[in-house]
Amino acid sequence: MTLTSSGQISINDINGEFGRSGTTANSSLEDLSDGTVATINTGNDAADRPDGSAPHAMSEFYAYNHSASSTSWSSVSADFNLHVLDADSFSTDSVVSGAKSIALSGGSGATSISCQQPSNGNIELKVAYSTSGDPGVGGSGNSGSGYGNSHGSISFTSGTLYLRFKLIETKANAGNLTAEDRTITFTNNSVSNTDLQINCRMTGM
Repeated sequence: MTLTSSGQISINDINGEFGRSGTTANSSLEDLSDGTVATINTGNDAADRPDGSAPHAMSEFYAYNHSASSTSWSSVSADFNLHVLDADSFSTDSVVSGAKSIALSGGSGATSISCQQPSNGNIELKVAYSTSGDPGVGGSGNSGSGYGNSHGSISFTSGTLYLRFKLIETKANAGNLTAEDRTITFTNNSVSNTDLQINCRMTGM
């Protein structure tokens, strides 16, 4: 069971959370905090587990759960291309990906998504997400977020995150973008996934 998040906490309480006898001899706060007694479970949010560094404090064990599930990303969509090969000089061009997704388990706190931006500053790579289904070409289906270069403070700790990506000019005749891979970063509980690479390219007519 999770340790208290405030008030009094004891060595006996911490031993009990580790599944040890509360009266285990020779228990020190240092050994309990730095992984000597048992590996600290990083499935807990960083604020809810000891950091392993001196000076150690009992309060670092507030809300610690030694049985917490570890945060893990999986089932990310395969790398793909977003190419516009006949951009119009007189209007802003864009292309939207098909439906994509990624799965999260054992999360804690907020999730964030960020898109590495193209080297041409007049062309942007954007993402829309939904926690309930494909956000669609418009990015707002299934209560989707709409398109943004990044999204933070997403209330999502487990399940499937549904995604669409858009490559778009910020102005007409933005210039060419030679094919380049851009990395998408998903983060929850200080655990990041950077497996998804999108090859972006934009050339004029």
